[in-house]
Amino acid sequence: MQKITARDITKALAKRHKEDMFFTEVKNGPTQTVAHHSKIDALAIKISWTHFGITGYEIKVSRSDFLRDEKWRAYLPMCNQLYFAVAPGVCDVEEIPDVCGLVVMNSKGGIRTVKKAPWRDIEPPVEMFKYLMFTYIGALHRAEKNYPRHERLLPNERLELCKMYLEDKTNMREIGRLVSRKLESEMYELRRKAERLDYIEKDEERADRVLSKICQALGVTSYYNKGERCLEAIEQMKRSGGLTQSMINKIQQINQLSGALLESVRNTLFDNRKAQV
Repeated sequence: MQKITARDITKALAKRHKEDMFFTEVKNGPTQTVAHHSKIDALAIKISWTHFGITGYEIKVSRSDFLRDEKWRAYLPMCNQLYFAVAPGVCDVEEIPDVCGLVVMNSKGGIRTVKKAPWRDIEPPVEMFKYLMFTYIGALHRAEKNYPRHERLLPNERLELCKMYLEDKTNMREIGRLVSRKLESEMYELRRKAERLDYIEKDEERADRVLSKICQALGVTSYYNKGERCLEAIEQMKRSGGLTQSMINKIQQINQLSGALLESVRNTLFDNRKAQV
């Protein structure tokens, strides 16, 4: 059997809680508030007003890691039920603390409950909720900050619009206007970025072609550090007195990608050959 990793167990837990909110590596408070945090491996929150509950998981894939773990006690205030989620053979059910439960990943990739964790009433973990809010909802908010506030649609608003569309309970023209406006803004931004990227790529290609021609004129054959080799060749020509100040000024205009630059370098080489003759 292939070795089970922590990622394998995390994916199996996420599948188990597909109807719940599922998070990984959840801290018990915003990073700015305290120097040290407890960080639970996985957390599932049931989406229900009447049956609200938080289930925490401490993932273990090796026997040694399980035996030396003492962090699990800090996770108790963060969840109503705490489980050890382990690979087969990591521990026996008798080794699980009374306040915790045990789930084991099977060979087919599923999760089997070996011991159900007891339910514990806890004080609402406000700092943990703030961490989740800042980390997830805050990230979504920042992703849409380029749009005016009155034009932003939160996920639940998008879902509600789709429901109303299917139930034919709202004006289709208004829905189309809201959706098309948002899509138009996003498409415009994507086109702008694509055009900018295309311009940069073409500019780099032009610069590389001109630099290759300059290398050929200067007799630089090295493929690596072509720019530095060209500068060395030019400095050598300056020291030998083969370049006038006017020619040096023309060479320094390389960033303008001018065809006149290449001609200037060629004329310099031609004048040097005539002087040697």
